Amino acid sequence: MFNWISPFNYDFAIAAIPIQIVLLVFYGVRRNLPIRQSSCFWFVMFANLIMTSADIISCEMNEIWYEYPLWVMYAINHAYFLGFIVRGWALFAYTAESSHSHKGNWIFSIVTALPASVAVLLILSTPWTSAIYTIAEDGYHNCALYKTIYFSTYFYIIVSLIVVVSSWAKLSRRMKAGLLSFNLLLLFGIIIRKQFYHMLVTSYFSILSILIIYLTSENPDLYRDNRTRLLNKAALDLIGLDYWERKVPFSLMTMAIHSYEESKSVYGIAQVNDGLKAIAAWLVNNYPNCSTFYTRNGNFILLFKGHLHEKPEKIMEEWKEKYEALQRSYYGVVQMKISAMLIPDSIIDGGELIAGDLARYALANSYNENRRGNYVFSDEMIKGVENQKSIERAVKDAIADNIFEVYFQPIYSIKEDKVMGAEALARLNDPKMGFIPPLDFIHVAEKNGDIMEIGRQIFEKICNFLERIDPKELGIEFINVNLSPIQCMSHSLTEELAGIAAKHNIPMSMFDFEITESLIDDYDMIQMQIAGLQAMGAELSLDDFGTGASNISSLMTLPIHVVKVDMTFTRSFFAGKADFLPDLIKLFQHSNMEIVVEGIETEEMKDKMAEMGCDYEQGYYFSKPLPPADFIKYMESR
Repeated sequence: MFNWISPFNYDFAIAAIPIQIVLLVFYGVRRNLPIRQSSCFWFVMFANLIMTSADIISCEMNEIWYEYPLWVMYAINHAYFLGFIVRGWALFAYTAESSHSHKGNWIFSIVTALPASVAVLLILSTPWTSAIYTIAEDGYHNCALYKTIYFSTYFYIIVSLIVVVSSWAKLSRRMKAGLLSFNLLLLFGIIIRKQFYHMLVTSYFSILSILIIYLTSENPDLYRDNRTRLLNKAALDLIGLDYWERKVPFSLMTMAIHSYEESKSVYGIAQVNDGLKAIAAWLVNNYPNCSTFYTRNGNFILLFKGHLHEKPEKIMEEWKEKYEALQRSYYGVVQMKISAMLIPDSIIDGGELIAGDLARYALANSYNENRRGNYVFSDEMIKGVENQKSIERAVKDAIADNIFEVYFQPIYSIKEDKVMGAEALARLNDPKMGFIPPLDFIHVAEKNGDIMEIGRQIFEKICNFLERIDPKELGIEFINVNLSPIQCMSHSLTEELAGIAAKHNIPMSMFDFEITESLIDDYDMIQMQIAGLQAMGAELSLDDFGTGASNISSLMTLPIHVVKVDMTFTRSFFAGKADFLPDLIKLFQHSNMEIVVEGIETEEMKDKMAEMGCDYEQGYYFSKPLPPADFIKYMESR
């Protein structure tokens, strides 16, 4: 044990030093993000280590000041005070960077820089002015402006808390917890230090704050994809935002694997993962000066920092040559076709659209663009991005104002020779954009999670409609309701639907819920939802049969007794391109499945599908989707 000279208790400070060193080494050898937020974290850790070490050493040396040259005494005490000030400022700077608050506000920047700047100047002038402390003939003494040190710390903690509160709405839950907790913890530590002067606890609370920052936002594993070890989407969002705020030019190359979900079904997840790793390694080796990202679902992105040094078309020609060479070198790995699109820095810098919007659009549309010979994002494509953003806004507004509408398309029973039900379809008529096609707004809603609330509002309106009419009098025996597989991921789906139906006194047996076959991913969860809905009396159908990769396996896996043949099959059959359709219908009949066929547009189609043995028909021959009032008139007329 050391024989300490001073009366101070160093236990907390000493315990903090090895933790800080381990964090510094661990963080240093990992690949952290090249953004100002991470730089501020470096400043915090270095300043805290210097402050803690200098605090212990200076306390001891101040007891025997006469044994050391005066400049040495000032140097070690300056190290402590400067570390104290820089750490407080760096923690504030980290908070401001993390919350992206007051960017470009020079007044805010100047005002918040003043306390630290003044404190640093006072510290540096201390050997001549004795502003903060002095080392006189009788030793170390605090001086008149010593409290400036604590004023600076209090100032930065209070401003940090104000920044967190003012940015609360746009912060993630994880960032809210991290920023708020470490600032409050630091404030508590400073108060404790003031109350118990001889206990060096400031460093202990500082290292706790640093640990909170690391765990909530600076752990490199938070920004790495587990399979490929590339940076993930969260990292792309942070880096892109940081470069955009600093006006650092950058370009993006997006790469999307063709039929990624289908590849997993065909080749198996293990083989597909091997293919992803091969592509990741190839990208890192061929583009060492770029940041490489894997944003899930078979999507890769390269980020080129700075202006492009070659023409975009030449870069993409080189990419195609390199990727074709990679495909020829595959041995034992799934060969994957990739569509790519380069978004030059001129496109990213040229408008208000953020890089993430451009990248999402490029990933979604690169396949069709590549088929047309286009590998570079163009000004014309920006209109597509703006339209997508407008749809996203329209969906948000429609949910807030509850203006989604329900239309009903009749379903005809061949056996009963009459319309017996209808499919309920969501429609959106935006005040600014007008009528938005269902495929457009549903795709957006499924991507951003709004489909859950849309589903609730639509089902509420369906039940409200059925409550206002007499279904039996109109001859309505069932209503088909579409369920997105994303809705089926909610464990409370069955209870929510049953609760809404009960509120309007509508039995669940009135509904036949349709699940889109092409989007099913988690069969275990779907089976659980089907069982819950069937237990309440509802029926379930497999919708859009033939549009996905699972097809027959879906029927074998799921306890479904109604299958809905997609209109593409119907049209292909009557165009002479799907001669197997009668055999497919026989297969369904043999499996005791009821068959609903879509796309009936003529009397010939109606009669032919009846001959094949279909049970129900739906299409424009009977009626287009109708608003509730028109649907009532339609049913009354029949």
